[in-house]
Amino acid sequence: MRVVAGKYKGFNLDAPKHKNTRPTDNKVKEAIFDMLYPIKKESTALDLFSGSGQIGIEFLSRGLKLVCFNEIDNSSFRVLKANLAKIKDDNYILNKLDYKLALETYRDKDIKFDYVFLDPPYDKDFIDHSLRLILDYELLNEEGIVITESDRELNFSEKYDFYLYKEKTYGRKIIKIYIK
Repeated sequence: MRVVAGKYKGFNLDAPKHKNTRPTDNKVKEAIFDMLYPIKKESTALDLFSGSGQIGIEFLSRGLKLVCFNEIDNSSFRVLKANLAKIKDDNYILNKLDYKLALETYRDKDIKFDYVFLDPPYDKDFIDHSLRLILDYELLNEEGIVITESDRELNFSEKYDFYLYKEKTYGRKIIKIYIK
């Protein structure tokens, strides 16, 4: 894995060694950021189920003022910390919490996001619950963007009053971009 664009372009990132994670392929990562182009430089992002942190690091590399990373798995968290140490950027908050507690923490700190990336374990139904909490806690800025990565068809347009902006499928990965 490597950073594909921005000030950290070309940096190699480590991935957790266990089989519980599915790092996003560089091709898919590039496609996500192509769909988001242009990235709003002075914005904030949340990588709620960070894994290695590669999506959040891409946001940092592209000039965001703050990225919040959260990862509860011990092995993945160690890799995430090591990857953040490689890039030597200070514009992030790192948490090792259950996603519900992480979202409460951001609410309590009054942090609002322009971009939210949700790629939880595929065998869990965390995307729906995460979105509900994000909206209940008012963590998404007006016209904020939510990116989901899943292995099954999900649609939150009507349930949460989002506009489905773009959708692409890469093998078993389905990427959807919603705008509030």
